[in-house]
Amino acid sequence: MVAGQKLSDRSPLDTEVPGDESDFLARIQAQSLRPLWARPEQPTAPLALVRPWVWHYAPARALLLEAAERLDLGGKGGVDRRVLTMANPSLPDLPTTRTLSGALQLVHPGETAPSHRHSLAALRFIIEGEGGRTVVDGEPVPMEPGDVVLTPGWSWHGHVHEGPETMVWLDVLDGPLVRAIDVAFHEEYSSPKSLQPVVEPSAVALATASTTDLLPTSSYGETAGRPPLRRFGIDATLAVFETLKKRERGDGTYSLRFTDPRSGGSVMPTIGAGMQLIEGGAQSPLRRDTANRIYHVARGTGFSIIDGERFDWGPHDTFCVPTWCAATHGAQGGEALLFVADDEPAQRALSLYRDEAEPPGRSES
Repeated sequence: MVAGQKLSDRSPLDTEVPGDESDFLARIQAQSLRPLWARPEQPTAPLALVRPWVWHYAPARALLLEAAERLDLGGKGGVDRRVLTMANPSLPDLPTTRTLSGALQLVHPGETAPSHRHSLAALRFIIEGEGGRTVVDGEPVPMEPGDVVLTPGWSWHGHVHEGPETMVWLDVLDGPLVRAIDVAFHEEYSSPKSLQPVVEPSAVALATASTTDLLPTSSYGETAGRPPLRRFGIDATLAVFETLKKRERGDGTYSLRFTDPRSGGSVMPTIGAGMQLIEGGAQSPLRRDTANRIYHVARGTGFSIIDGERFDWGPHDTFCVPTWCAATHGAQGGEALLFVADDEPAQRALSLYRDEAEPPGRSES
């Protein structure tokens, strides 16, 4: 204290701190507090701890078939879902990305997966097998190879397969995001577990996307007056690509986004979806953004260069491009068709999305 200074004139910053710094920090921690000034300097960009990875279809499918020999589906003693989740090896217990999980699900002919509902939203890309249906809020939605089927959060849903061959599809869910903010709820439809009874399908259940429900990635708009869709059929998608190839003279790559016909925006609040067509020998421009993306190879073979590392892929393989990874995709031989799901809608809603069209780095194949 300075000579002549009154006690009332002293600033709190002038107060002498007894003991050494470690003692001071210990007393802070004892009150369940943390000193912000002692934290390491903040990074200027995402840390990119989650890395890209590819899951090849052939070995995963073999394991699913083995699981089917070991585990019954539905009924007494059966499992609810016969699913293998794609676990990213970057971090312990990490699903496919920070916000989205991908998984493969298998249903044999005649099997039924009981109905339930949860906060998590889901979409499904059908890989193989015909004659399956997912029952969403009592309405049967057809599932055919190449289709994208939506299951909004808190919708009752179960699966039934009446076709002649084994069905496999890709599930993408926003589970990691929902659980990170601790708002996950789950409810079984009945006890004992069963499939929700099927009602007469409405126009919503039977409708598939028209070409106006698939827009070039840069062409979002506003539409209204039609009910939301639950299924995007592959035929409409391919028709739009054929139109784009005739109309545009670009670099041989074309991208579409599936849209909600009511708004022209994303099909779901937390998950966006689309398709990318790459002509044989073409390669997409190098770009990166903050979205976490899960790609599935609907057809064709090719490669991706992600943060300078090459990943080769073939039919029905699945790979991820985590946040802020610079990526380019190329087709080898004939054209390649990629399905993609991402968390871009959630990031945009929170004003967190950022992209960079020409990031530094190599794009050579």
